Amino acid sequence: MTLSGEQWLEQVFRPAVAAVERVRSADVVTVDPLRVLGGRLAAQVEALGDTGVLTDAQERSALDALEEAGIMPEVRTVSASSSGPGAALPVAVRAGSAAPVAAHQPAEAPRLRGVLAGPRRLGHLDGRPVTLVSAELWSDRVLVDLYADPGQEYRDRRTRATREHLEWLRGQRRGHAAERPRSALVASPLQDLTWTLQDDHGTEYHRTGGSAEAEHHLDRQRLRWSPAPPAHAERLTLLATDATGTVVLDAELPVPEPTA
Repeated sequence: MTLSGEQWLEQVFRPAVAAVERVRSADVVTVDPLRVLGGRLAAQVEALGDTGVLTDAQERSALDALEEAGIMPEVRTVSASSSGPGAALPVAVRAGSAAPVAAHQPAEAPRLRGVLAGPRRLGHLDGRPVTLVSAELWSDRVLVDLYADPGQEYRDRRTRATREHLEWLRGQRRGHAAERPRSALVASPLQDLTWTLQDDHGTEYHRTGGSAEAEHHLDRQRLRWSPAPPAHAERLTLLATDATGTVVLDAELPVPEPTA
């Protein structure tokens, strides 16, 4: 028996969304499996909309229900930068800021010399804590891994951008000519900053790479500079500057101690 759009919503879609609410209130399933279910439901909704089983109003209402249930599939952004020959990966740095420069190619493989383990509070950005995951001391570089909650404003902008992109894709599938949205990817608060590193001996550090990931509740940066701090350096200072040139984060951390 073929179901009408309303019958499918009543017999399949709405019970599945209601079950998500019950499972979430019981706190027995993590978010990721629920988002997988949300992704499958969203794909079914779009397919039924494309074939005319669901009206435009029913399709939008169903996608709104997934969003309200917190299981609308996310556009998860991951970016990376690299240096050296053949490197062509994008880096998540603020537009107009200096991109990572090419690192001097070492004559031997880099060696990990020490790690400063987190979690360690570095400061606050717009009232939300920025936390150190780890700082790594290598023979030719230093890496700083940190994260923060990106905040509700970012989540709202990301949701709007995702919906605009999905609407555009829906129109493309149905042969509607429309200008493509600027991007479904919205820079997170940490990605929107320019990061610099200093130490207590005035070493000149250059950004030589890194990576970033952002989702609704996680904004993470892994930043890499060269050279390694000199042996007599004891303290590092991590600075984050916004688009106006204002320093919005100024954090000190000890240089990781080399292990024997």
